[in-house]
Amino acid sequence: MYKNYTMNQTSLPLEWSCFLPSTHIIFEIHEFIESRDDRVFTLFESSDGRPGYHPRLLIKALLFAYSEGVYSGRKIEKMMTENIPMIWAMSSEIISYRTINRFRASEYCQKLLPELFVDFTVKLKTENFITMNELFIDGTKIEANANKYSFVWKKAVDKYADSLKIKTKQYFQDEIQPMVEECMHMDDVAELSISDLENIATLIEKEITELSADIEEKPIQGKNPKKQKRRRLKKHLRKLRDDFLPRKKKYEDYDQLFNGRNSFSKIDTDATFMRMKDDHMMNGQLKAAYNIQIGTENQFVLTYDIFSNPTDTRTLIPFVESINQLPQTIVADAGYGSEENLDYLDSIGVNHLIKYNLFDKEQTRSYKKSPRNRKNWSYHSEGNYFTDRNNNRFDFSHISHRKNRSGFCQGIHVYKPDYPEQTEQKTFHYNWHYESLKEIESNKLLSPEGSKIFARRKIEVEPVFGQVKANLGFARFHLRGKEKVKVDIGLAFMANNFKKYRKMKIS
Repeated sequence: MYKNYTMNQTSLPLEWSCFLPSTHIIFEIHEFIESRDDRVFTLFESSDGRPGYHPRLLIKALLFAYSEGVYSGRKIEKMMTENIPMIWAMSSEIISYRTINRFRASEYCQKLLPELFVDFTVKLKTENFITMNELFIDGTKIEANANKYSFVWKKAVDKYADSLKIKTKQYFQDEIQPMVEECMHMDDVAELSISDLENIATLIEKEITELSADIEEKPIQGKNPKKQKRRRLKKHLRKLRDDFLPRKKKYEDYDQLFNGRNSFSKIDTDATFMRMKDDHMMNGQLKAAYNIQIGTENQFVLTYDIFSNPTDTRTLIPFVESINQLPQTIVADAGYGSEENLDYLDSIGVNHLIKYNLFDKEQTRSYKKSPRNRKNWSYHSEGNYFTDRNNNRFDFSHISHRKNRSGFCQGIHVYKPDYPEQTEQKTFHYNWHYESLKEIESNKLLSPEGSKIFARRKIEVEPVFGQVKANLGFARFHLRGKEKVKVDIGLAFMANNFKKYRKMKIS
């Protein structure tokens, strides 16, 4: 026996929300977006063309689609005709995928998202989901929307650019200069720039024009040396305009795109080639990617930023500078524990719990007993020298100043043994300022309160990356360019925040 049904019965349409459970995530997204002040959306207003869709609808569509792991504009449009929560949120409007993609890639969306994150942080603070006492910082790499074979390497570009400088200079001296009299005065030029090459091309053109006029006025039977010279000049002109000039311009454009990086992708020039963890071939393959930095509390992403350099060390200072409201304490792993970073956080008055590179190693029994451990040496302040466990004396020699890429200068004190032939270690380098910072950091990390806070790092920030990559399926960017990529990942983080908020609110 089966339950009867009919496909032809006439019925009045019901409110779409009646089909949804009261705890559905779309209600949280709708309530949050609709409660935002109208001033946030005034920058979208325009008097040109037909009336546009309200940005509230568009941002709600994107947030809900991202929470469902849907990132394609065409699939988001399809959801507006088939997905009941989306139909309700869009008021039965069907927005073209072109409009969705244009809005997502627009500078308006780039300005809107930071406002939404600030408002959402205030909402979480008001409802006591976060305290803003600690901010847990970490980073991950996500593959860019670019082919893995679209790389441009700085070393290769520098090599070919230097080769081109020599080749153009030699070609000019051997082939062009003997034929064009006006080029004689350029003999002392060390390097031919783009403007120099363009001027030479102009002079060759002028010479060709004069030869052509001379040939027409004074025709010669048989071989004409002027025609031969004109052919050679035309060949040199093609060489300049079709080979030297395009390559010269290309290498100069590449040099600007590097902007301190070692590589970039031709498809997404803001992306840098990085070593990824998901290396299925296990051959250390590099992929175009971005370094994503986030700050979380209670697994909510409160702030985020995009960087093109693969290491986390040089991202902390610009990331902290971009935070609107600084927390009481910043917590991060050993990738951020450089002297520059610790010094910077002290200078702005922010407490921090950050491991340095050798912190875990220093806690091992073998390191504590190691003869290379500086704590097992004796320092004599009067003579400014160290003695190791074998009573070998290391006297102060000089201070070595090292400057990193960001311009931060370290003062390394170099100590040398009195009898080098009797010691295994020929020099001893000691950074007094950094060692004092590490000592302070170590005491805070080993204290009961500090170790308790730092232990939360693994359950605060690490799961967020797993939720976004595994649960939402966000393993690769869908837009290109640093600003658009920031919108892409920002929507994913905000969607994940709503999922987390709904779950915690229900429980």
